[in-house]
Amino acid sequence: MSRFLQRSGLLAIVIACLGAPAQAQYNYPGGYGGFGWGGWGGGGTVAGNAAHGMGIYAAGAGAYNQQTAVAQSINADTAMQLNSYIHDSTYRNAASELQRRKNQQKLVTESLEATYTRLRDNPEASDIRSGEALNIILNELTNPKVYTQVVQKSNVPVNSQLVKNIQFQYAANMIAISLADLSERGVPDELATNPAFAENRTQIRDLFGKLRRETDSSGNASIETLRNCRVAIKALQEKVRVVLPVSNVNRAPADNFLKALFGLTKMMETPSVEQFLKGLDKYPSTTLGHLITFMNSFNLRFGRPSSPVQEAAYAQLYPMLASVRDQAQAKGPNPISEPVAAPDPKQLTGFFSAMDYSHFDPQPDPHTNKIPAPPAANAPK
Repeated sequence: MSRFLQRSGLLAIVIACLGAPAQAQYNYPGGYGGFGWGGWGGGGTVAGNAAHGMGIYAAGAGAYNQQTAVAQSINADTAMQLNSYIHDSTYRNAASELQRRKNQQKLVTESLEATYTRLRDNPEASDIRSGEALNIILNELTNPKVYTQVVQKSNVPVNSQLVKNIQFQYAANMIAISLADLSERGVPDELATNPAFAENRTQIRDLFGKLRRETDSSGNASIETLRNCRVAIKALQEKVRVVLPVSNVNRAPADNFLKALFGLTKMMETPSVEQFLKGLDKYPSTTLGHLITFMNSFNLRFGRPSSPVQEAAYAQLYPMLASVRDQAQAKGPNPISEPVAAPDPKQLTGFFSAMDYSHFDPQPDPHTNKIPAPPAANAPK
């Protein structure tokens, strides 16, 4: 693992891709809890692949004192599966997201295909100011097929204040879509067919449907719905423990499914991004690669600006992102005219499978030895 990662303590699960073993490394950030995320300084960029959204998982779960166990449970293949599934799901849902935005803005004169083509290839100033054009590039740059080389090519310096002027938005809807998809198409055969689990299946599917509707309408997941989801998952876990003994061949697939549900609900929790941006106070500038890695690791998107300063930040960042995309030849096809097949939600189960159930419980902060309160389940402001 690079010296940069050892220095910065990147709050993510990072896969060493350049000559290192195919094993994840999970580092606790010395500054979490008020001193910021330390991954902004240093002379290089991240030489590896960060598992999508796992900064959010780590902070939300509070799994600080179990980092070694968590790291040992994850390898490069399962991390790549998680990244691929979420990227493909984002790409596949581009059409519905564009339709939703067009309905909000009452833009009905242009086809979805033409809208996407404009946003990707020739965005108007308003497309850049809104963040929509930047999000399309961000999705292309975080494609697992090109992500590592993208980060390596992103050494261009970025003023730290420019990063602070970004209106970061947590993409809770993609995690909610993943949960709903997993509960519908990724259920192990025994849980899907055994009548003993029928009531639990229905309850979980209904709750995840509610979670998805909440994030679709407001971008946020309510604390109450998240808690109800975890109660329902716990009830199914207890049912599995009783009905399927450890020696049963169906027990492991059931446990892996449940761990994925627990892990994804943890990823729905959103810690304050401002805590991690405080690390920028130590550096006058960072790099575009650090910014891309941060947003990928924390499942962040470019939100709609609320001030001219933020709009100006997007105008500065867009050509920088576009240049990296061109250098890495990362421009993707139009998902409206060239849709991809629905990704297999069972890709999600492998990532969490080797973790112990205790990893999904709140853990003591190593600085205070106290269990932190659950983060608010809303998008960062």
